[in-house]
Amino acid sequence: MIRSTVLAVALAAGLTFPALAADTAANNIFTQDQARQHLMHLGYTNISELQKDAHGNWAGVATKDGKTLPVAVGVKAAATGAN
Repeated sequence: MIRSTVLAVALAAGLTFPALAADTAANNIFTQDQARQHLMHLGYTNISELQKDAHGNWAGVATKDGKTLPVAVGVKAAATGAN
């Protein structure tokens, strides 16, 4: 249920999941600050330090709607968070 909700929200927002993209880690030209700004634009607060993961996504933890969630910003500026 949670996965389908996250997918539905992302698709409704016109976002693509980085895991579905064929892009490599080398293609992610976003800086940590740009990824942080994108998360803030999407309504996330209390964003932790972001680290690049094995797929080149900026990953960390942030708060949205009172919930602390793992988040990641990928190559196409798609942000994912678990609900």
